[in-house]
Amino acid sequence: MTSIEGVAAAGTEVRTATLTYFDTDDLRLARWGCQLCHAGGDGWILSFGGDDKTGPQHVDRELRFAGTAADPPDAAVDLVTGLTRGAALHRVLRTRSESVHTSLATLDGDDLADIVDERVTVLEGRRITSRFRDIHITAIRGGNHGQAHLIDAALALVRDAGAAIEDAAPTPGRALGPAALQEPDVYAPEISRRASARDAIRSAIAGSVARLILHDAAVRVGQDPEGVHQARVATRRLRSDLRTFRTLLDEEWTQRLRDDLHGLADQLGKVRDADVLLDRLTEAVASLPERDRAGAGPAIAALTRSRDEARSELLHVLRSPAYTALLDELVAAAADPKTTPEAAGNAADLLPTLAVTPWRKLSKRVKSLGANPPDADLHQVRILAKRARYAAEAVAPVARRAVAAFARAVAALQDQLGDHHDAVVAEAWLHGPAVAGADAFALGELVGLERARAARGRAEWPRLWKAAKAAHPRRWA
Repeated sequence: MTSIEGVAAAGTEVRTATLTYFDTDDLRLARWGCQLCHAGGDGWILSFGGDDKTGPQHVDRELRFAGTAADPPDAAVDLVTGLTRGAALHRVLRTRSESVHTSLATLDGDDLADIVDERVTVLEGRRITSRFRDIHITAIRGGNHGQAHLIDAALALVRDAGAAIEDAAPTPGRALGPAALQEPDVYAPEISRRASARDAIRSAIAGSVARLILHDAAVRVGQDPEGVHQARVATRRLRSDLRTFRTLLDEEWTQRLRDDLHGLADQLGKVRDADVLLDRLTEAVASLPERDRAGAGPAIAALTRSRDEARSELLHVLRSPAYTALLDELVAAAADPKTTPEAAGNAADLLPTLAVTPWRKLSKRVKSLGANPPDADLHQVRILAKRARYAAEAVAPVARRAVAAFARAVAALQDQLGDHHDAVVAEAWLHGPAVAGADAFALGELVGLERARAARGRAEWPRLWKAAKAAHPRRWA
């Protein structure tokens, strides 16, 4: 390679490393795009690969652990349980690499890109089994978009020197061969209206199972409440889809799977509900006059303890043999749902009308309400709205376009009623025994805030109900 006009090397560093990779017999980590390796004096490195759809989410992409090379640390093994489903980890690969790291910058000093020229040697004992070379060019985020031509020039130089421009597989994938590059155990392909009902059902189930698996690590780390939220949504959607498609599924298999999911959904729900309440009241306390905030401290402390207890119970469930057995069951369901012979028919003909019944139940319940329904009745409407929404979303890929728009309208209704219910729950909690020791005046202010939010929800939901009715499709299929 020669040079690029207007670009200079801002710094070069040579690094060497010997890495020992661990995985399951069938390379489950590699197939999910993840790596667990021992890096000598740097200890253990757990890399969660993939992007926002294919890799573990709401968790740091790289985590480090202390420990010797003999066995992976228990904490790391715990965090990959969703991907491995408890299968044993052992050495699958050892590599030695030498990499040259070069930073590129414009002549004005603006960071442009990082180039890593890495030569990898794959070892088996003392024997060298293969070698390969990778050159990675990473543009610096936040740089001047007008300098994109300089990145293109860098790529052109590498290509002219004989490199093939392609999406580079992680080192384990390159070294371990085709088996490490296969799809993960759960894969939800896109479905067209020409697909069979069985394929559409399988895709729906696989999508929710993958969502649960890809948020398992975030639930265990516990730094981002969204991890628990998404895992809970996954279990709810699974149970809902099994209900929606039940006429095309084996009845005994369906009921057993829904029952097995119920316990996990309940534990996730306890943590999620506590997170929502804690976030809601923390925000409310922050809105109080500064002189009143300290008086609400005991209430927030009590709620935090309650959330921590619920999280401890959830982690106990996630670390049980029953949970890994459930994951195995869900992965099997995603690959081979127990459908009836009728499910071989066309999805666009069979599935859309299955979402009609949940909508009819919702409509009937709303019509039965009086002018000023009790909070409990509005909560039931919210539950039925959620079921109608999930059913519509489950069939939307093979239904008319209007069905997806209808699902969004019902989701807006569900969200509004959800905020109303959260306000009612928050007020009830503020009246309960857990807030002992908090200042009565501060509690009264918080009750007033929640009561006002509940009133807004009551005033708003009829408009959203009318919008949902207006969005209801004349034809589903």
